[in-house]
Amino acid sequence: MNQRIRGHYRDILTDRRARTRWDSGWRSNLIVQNCNVLLAALLKRQEGMQGILYWAIGQGDGAWDSSCPSPSSGDSRLCKEVARLALAPDRIVYLDDSEQAIASPSDCLEISAEFSGATFARGGSQPLREFGLFGGDATDQPDTGFMIDYVIHPCINLTPDWTLHRKLRLAFGAVAIPQEYLTGFGSTLPVSSIDGIGPGYASDLLAQGIQSIGELGEIDPLQSLRNIPPVKLREFCAKARLVTRLHVNPAPFAPLAERSISSLLSERPEVIVSGLGGGVTLGLATQFQDELAMLQIALDDTQLQHITLGSLIRG
Repeated sequence: MNQRIRGHYRDILTDRRARTRWDSGWRSNLIVQNCNVLLAALLKRQEGMQGILYWAIGQGDGAWDSSCPSPSSGDSRLCKEVARLALAPDRIVYLDDSEQAIASPSDCLEISAEFSGATFARGGSQPLREFGLFGGDATDQPDTGFMIDYVIHPCINLTPDWTLHRKLRLAFGAVAIPQEYLTGFGSTLPVSSIDGIGPGYASDLLAQGIQSIGELGEIDPLQSLRNIPPVKLREFCAKARLVTRLHVNPAPFAPLAERSISSLLSERPEVIVSGLGGGVTLGLATQFQDELAMLQIALDDTQLQHITLGSLIRG
């Protein structure tokens, strides 16, 4: 059992009428080294140290829009912090194994906050590309305290008309993957959609009652299936799980439902944005394409030219 601290976060953008305009789905985030230092200080009852106190947001570096870097475990502050929100105790709750809030202590915390564009973007818009939780001896001043986690994400241009709702979960025991990760995305596509299976292996799988990608992803890859080498079966199962465990949120891209996956991947992000309504930024369109690009690893190229975004969603 993996006992490392793990984190997942989710962003939802709403407009003035509280309508959801973007949902990132649950994504993993990096727990930095200073989190362990803070935990040690809290266990020792170090004077002046407290737990989670602030949620800091930053605009990062504009160059990240073309080449987004990965955060490092040694990072201890944001690149360019623009604001931090004090977290009241009721913003931090314990979760049980069913992801429900409970009063008694557990090994999983959920932190929630809302960042209103009317507050943080008075000048028109505020680009956001990074965030982190801070505790210990943190104050309301930028770059103070012990950073707990660090996320660098595609640019969100927060305007006075938008509110960013953000949740983050910290699991201190066995890895707790939010249920929204396992969406079954594309699970009903035929097994022949997987790159490398071909008609022969597809026929062998069908003979075993394995017809869909979802069914393929659920079998034991170490079992013996006639005519399929073990190394190939493991490869096919891994590709099937990659497809079904994608956490793409297609709602903002519904007008593109009839477009093939190949055409969406070959389109420039700015062209995709131009054909959609407000709320979809260049950064979010790029993120959407990056997520879909994982399908190039798992699915057959010919299939990608015929599978539409709509059919993938329905699958």
